Amino acid sequence: MTHLLIRTPGLAEVTADDHATVLNLPRIEEQQVPYVFEGTAFDIWARIDGMTTEEQIVAELAEAYETEPAVIAPEVRAFVAQLAELGLVQA
Repeated sequence: MTHLLIRTPGLAEVTADDHATVLNLPRIEEQQVPYVFEGTAFDIWARIDGMTTEEQIVAELAEAYETEPAVIAPEVRAFVAQLAELGLVQA
């Protein structure tokens, strides 16, 4: 994907050094409990800033984890798709 990834407006988020807790306020009746992102999920979430594409996130993570982009791209793509399905990200 070459388009920018944007967090959905109206999210409530608390971020620490190694995790983020996110509540989707526009879907509060459906969600009820917050999502907690840790590890690589947090690494991806932290990079979704409205100025970064999925490809850029893959490249940054590949460098950070010293691996090839093709190795991690499917997992990043799947996680971003899950975030979109949950209404947390607009792609």
